[in-house]
Parts: sequence; C-alpha cells; structure tokens
Amino acid sequence: MVALVVSMVIVGAVFGLMSVSEGRKRTTMSVSDINQSGVFALYQLDKAIRSAGSGYSQNWPLTYGCHLNVNLNGDQILPSPTKVPPPFDKLSTQLGGFRLAPLLIVQNGTPLTTGSSDAIITMAGNAGYGEIPTEFSNTAPTISGSVVSLSLINTMTFNAGNLVLMADRNNAQGNVQPCYVGQVQTGFTGSVAVQLPLAGAYDASVGKDGNAASVSATGVAMNLGNVGGGNLPAFGVYGVGANNTLMFYDLLQSGGNGYTAIPLTDGVVEMHALYGIDPNNTGNVSWQAPTGAFDAATLSNGTQTAAANLYAIKAIRIGLILRTSLLERAQQYVTSASATTATGVVSSGPLVLFADVPGLAYTRKLAGAEQNYRYRVLEATIPLRNTLLQR
Repeated sequence: MVALVVSMVIVGAVFGLMSVSEGRKRTTMSVSDINQSGVFALYQLDKAIRSAGSGYSQNWPLTYGCHLNVNLNGDQILPSPTKVPPPFDKLSTQLGGFRLAPLLIVQNGTPLTTGSSDAIITMAGNAGYGEIPTEFSNTAPTISGSVVSLSLINTMTFNAGNLVLMADRNNAQGNVQPCYVGQVQTGFTGSVAVQLPLAGAYDASVGKDGNAASVSATGVAMNLGNVGGGNLPAFGVYGVGANNTLMFYDLLQSGGNGYTAIPLTDGVVEMHALYGIDPNNTGNVSWQAPTGAFDAATLSNGTQTAAANLYAIKAIRIGLILRTSLLERAQQYVTSASATTATGVVSSGPLVLFADVPGLAYTRKLAGAEQNYRYRVLEATIPLRNTLLQR
C-alpha cells in the first residue's frame, strides 16, 4: 500500500514536471516563431524600400505624384482599380487613385478588428541597365491601332518586353501630368535607332486619363524592368490583414497574381511608420508623422509642392508589433503575491513604438485576452538610396 502511494506521488510529480516543461517549451517555440517572422518581415520591407524610386527618381519633378495609367490585357488596373483585395480595398478611394511615388505611408490604411495599422506603398523600377530617363526627340508619341510609337534620342536602354514609363513636362501651374506604362514590342532590340514601338500586354494606347499620345514632344521615357525577363518592377503595397498576417499586393500585377494579396509572414499585429525627411539635403534627418503636408492623400495630389515633399523623404522608420499564436493560461506563471505577473496576465502592456522620438511615440494598450499572449516590438530605419542620390 505504501509503495502504491509513493509511486502515485512520483507519477504525479513527473507528470507535473512534464506539463510545466511542455508549457515552457511551447512558449519558447512561439516566441522564437515571432522573432523569425519579424526579422523576415523587416527583410522584405527593407528590400523593397531601399530600391524605391529606381528608374525614375532622376526626373522627380516630372514623375513624383504623376497619375499612373496602366492597362493590362484590356483591364485598367491603375490608377483606380475597383477590385483591389482586402486589406487594401479602401486605399484607392482614400488616395484618389494611385500615383507614382517612391514611398507612401497611409496612416491607418488597413482596418483591424482592434487597434490600427499603417499601409506602406513602394514603387521601384528594375531595369538594371541604363536606369536614366531617355528624352523624346522633339516628337510626340503616335498611335496606330494599339501600337504606340515613341521617337527618342536613342533606344539603347530598351529591349523587347521592357515596361516603359512615359512622363510629360509639368503644366503651366507646375502640376505633375498623368503618366503611362507601355510594353516594348516583341522582337525589338535596342540600338541607336530612334523609334521605339510599344505593343504588348501593357497597353499605353488606352488609359483613364487619355493615352500615351497625350504626352508632349518634350516628354521622357523610362525603363521599369522586364516582366518576361524576370527583372520585375516592384510596385507594391504592404499592410496587416486578417489573422495577423503581413500582406503584399502587386500594383502592376507583374508577378501574375492578379487581384490577389499575397501573405508574407504571420504574427504581425500592427505596423506603423514615420518619414525621415531632409528637405534641404543637409544630411540631417528629422522624423515626421504621415499627417498634415505628409498625409498620403496630400502627397498624392499631383502638385509641385507635393512632389517636393516626396523628394524630401530620405528614410523611413518602421515599427512592428508581433504576437505569439499561443494563448497562455491566466495565473500560469504566478509564483507569489509579489510577482510581476500576480495579476495572472502574461503581458500587461502597454507596447510602445518610437519611444525615443518626442511627440511621435505610438502606444498600444492591451486588454482582456490580449494580455495572455507574448509580444515582441521590432523597429528598423531604412534609407531611400535613390532619393538620397538626387542631391
């Protein structure tokens, strides 16, 4: 009888030890998961943002804020698509259509069940060859059927399948004019010849604001990359969607995903960002919230003031709030009445982003069941290399 009691006590102790061990192992694994998710998310954002503006920043007074007209296989996918997927389906209305910009932060751009989260829009070409604008040779584009013919000073930087951005000089009021995206005709090879034919899936002969023939004889053409060649342009939107998932939507649909948002990583509860601005190119960046003159809609209004403010953006500071998927039991880690978890919660909060930036810190309070998850806060500062070069 004594042996039975002793064995039961030992079994109970062993099972209790195993339960605690397994609980802590699950906690460790879930925290490790969000650490990896956070690093991967910042890597994806860093990769897109560092190259933002590639291919068109050299002519920023003509391009920053231009109304993008993109027609893909007969479908007008920009500037104001009606089928943008969640969580980005409100952005087009909020911005009045998508305009060309290296970087935009749309404050509270993705709706969440609780809290708020920003959306980040980045746009970069990926030609990898001659990434400078090519001037028109004082001849306006012409259209024959669905073929757009450009007369350039030379066509050395263009080849079959390239996406070409056409931009015009500002109007008399200084406002940025609409721009158009076309695709170089199959079989074309760049040379000293001046005629560049555009005829492909991306059709510049039609557009919401007109067509490529609307561009004057003093316009410019820029190579954005090659869809068939694999060096895809990177025009995308990043934001937090359902189930704490960081999502990406390809604005040019160059990856073949259509009107589908692509999940990048999970565990991301919220994303917030600040602009690093240096309008006078002094080398000193100050932090600016995406509000007022730097509100996304204001930066997208096509004025020269908005273009200058876009040019002033030299960096971005991103903050991510990540949460484990493991809901832990209340009181699980309470060891004494004086313990920091004596309330029975795992994370009492609040969580703070940009704590070292006076007046711009973001505080996220935790309530109810939210306090029984574990959290990580990650921040990163990313420069915009192409904007920094235009000094």
